[in-house]
Amino acid sequence: MKSGLTLIIVLALIQITKQDCFRQSNSFLKRNHQNVLSYQAGALISSKLKNGFNNGNNGVCLRDNLYKILNDGLPYTACGKGQSISIRLLQKYLLNTLKIWLWDYGFSEGDRYYNITVYAILNQGKKNIYVSNSENPAISQMTIQFQEQYVDEFEVVNVDGNTFNQGLHIIKVEAYYKFY
Repeated sequence: MKSGLTLIIVLALIQITKQDCFRQSNSFLKRNHQNVLSYQAGALISSKLKNGFNNGNNGVCLRDNLYKILNDGLPYTACGKGQSISIRLLQKYLLNTLKIWLWDYGFSEGDRYYNITVYAILNQGKKNIYVSNSENPAISQMTIQFQEQYVDEFEVVNVDGNTFNQGLHIIKVEAYYKFY
C-alpha cells in the first residue's frame, strides 16, 4: 500500500513537471527584457565562415563591451556585397526590438549609409523586418522595432554595401523584448 501511494505521488510530480515544461512562460521567452544576442545568452554567428572579423575574436559583434579601441581601429564583423551576417540564438525567444551599431564614420569620407535588409527567422521561415531606403537609411546606431514574434535567428543582408565601399561592418548587435 505504501509503495503504491509513493508511486502515485511520483507519477503525479512527473506529470506536473512535464506540463510546466510545455507551458513555457512568456517572461522566460522574453529573457526578462535582456539582450539575447551575446555570448552569455548562447548566441553564435552561424555565417562565421563567410564573414570577416576585424582583429580576430575581438571583432565579433556579440561581445558585451560596445567599444574596444585597438591600434588598428575599431573591431567589427563584416561581409561583402550580396552576403549576409546570420546570428543564431540558443533557443527561440519572443522579441520585438533589434539594435545594430554600424561602422558609420571614417576620417575622410563622412557619414556612411548602408543598403541592407534584415530578417527575423523562426524554423527556417524568414520575415522581413527592415529594408533600408532613402527615407529610412541604415546609419550609425539603429533600432528596429517590429511586431512581437518568436525568433531563433537574425540575418542582416548586405544588399549593396555602403556609401564608401561594398562592405557591411557591424560593431555590435542586441535583441530584446521591449514594452511600449
